[in-house]
Amino acid sequence: MAKKLETTSGVNIKDLSFFALFSLIFGSMMGSGVFDIPQNVAHKAGAIAVLISWVITAIGMLSLGAALVYITRKRPDIQSGIYGYAKHGFGDYVGFNAAWGYGLNALLGNASYLIYIFATLANFSFFKGFKDGTNLSSLIGESVLIWVVFFLIIRGIKEASIVNILITCVKILALFTVVGLFFIGFNWARFKANMTPDLHLGSILTQVKSTMLVTVWDFLGIEAACIYAIRAKNVQDVAKATMLGVVIVLLLDALISILPFGIMASGQISNLATPSTVGVLSAGSYINSALFVRVAVIISVVGALLAWMMLSVNIFYLAAIDKTMPKILAKMNKKNVPSNALMASSILLQIFIVAAFLTNSVYLAMIQLATSLILVPYLLAAIFAFKLVIAERKIDIFSLLKGVVAVLYGFWLIYAGGLKYLAFSTLLYAVGTVFYIIARKEQGKSIFAGKVEICIFTILVLGSVISLYLWLSGYMSLS
Repeated sequence: MAKKLETTSGVNIKDLSFFALFSLIFGSMMGSGVFDIPQNVAHKAGAIAVLISWVITAIGMLSLGAALVYITRKRPDIQSGIYGYAKHGFGDYVGFNAAWGYGLNALLGNASYLIYIFATLANFSFFKGFKDGTNLSSLIGESVLIWVVFFLIIRGIKEASIVNILITCVKILALFTVVGLFFIGFNWARFKANMTPDLHLGSILTQVKSTMLVTVWDFLGIEAACIYAIRAKNVQDVAKATMLGVVIVLLLDALISILPFGIMASGQISNLATPSTVGVLSAGSYINSALFVRVAVIISVVGALLAWMMLSVNIFYLAAIDKTMPKILAKMNKKNVPSNALMASSILLQIFIVAAFLTNSVYLAMIQLATSLILVPYLLAAIFAFKLVIAERKIDIFSLLKGVVAVLYGFWLIYAGGLKYLAFSTLLYAVGTVFYIIARKEQGKSIFAGKVEICIFTILVLGSVISLYLWLSGYMSLS
């Protein structure tokens, strides 16, 4: 029997429809990255490598999506998504780190979205003062937007999800319009010319590896429906929304990154300004393409900002009601919104934005660090799905194959994502242990349940000390 979500008044909350769940997935996955993906993938990879990377990404993401769906169907009692999978599969401390890493990923990603929004606004004459999104004017505007989102969500999760559905409809229309225009301008002869191996960018393997963080960034959010499964009107909608979201996003992202090779030369694509879809459309002499794309970008990123704030709030709340985070985060207001978790998320996001302003952090560095934080929870979910397959009395070979591919893809992502970002993430994981200790003390339990958890904590501390030393010594940077 699935565990029911109850408020302090004992009301069972099942208020998210299939379209609300799908919009959470699509909204969280389709942010700023899709409008800049032509330049981002072509910057360090040629057309052949990009095609290969999309084949790998398609196989990997479909397998990961299938793994999440498999867990949802086999363990409907776990309605806390990627956090719950880690906790039930590997214990409380690993579960806490999955929730903490996921929440920080959401908030760091939102910090990068805020910077991107105001950097994009700077392209309009009235907003020139925002420059690159990291100056004082941008900081003030970003701070205002953080608290606008706060007040939108505090009025109700269902109400916020309705806004997200409307934004998703606009995004889908805009993206299919871009793909349609790309098809109109596509030239097969030019595409074949771009298929010549471009080895000055490195070996094909090096080029494929360079695209991984870009493609993965656009798929973060694949688990969104699983995280809100506890509020789904029908738990079966979680599986349907997940796979539909993966397929549509895969189709759109692949087309938007591959079709430009039939419109422009590879070298031209790699030198396009942000957002690079503007440059591709301009090559086809489409009227007002810059205005169209920039407005679409702003709408899409605001939608992603809202979706990821909802996800960060819910993951902290789920961990709190499960007693792996401080119980103060479990408090619900009269609108059935985890108000303290929302306040904590908003304050953390505000801190990240101020830190970006003080250190002049760039958009790409923030998304790379954010991505590294979520790769481990993804891998844990894949391994948990694999464990469930193995536990079956009669093993389904097809399910086993999908589980193996999902696990291998999880390891590949961590390798391709860059070990320095994984090293930096240990610092953030180690700091988060403070909140785990508070939660354990509230229950009168020992901090760690066994030698394995002590070993994991020791590795995190050692990794954070080493990465902090290398950073302060100038041997390693986030750029």
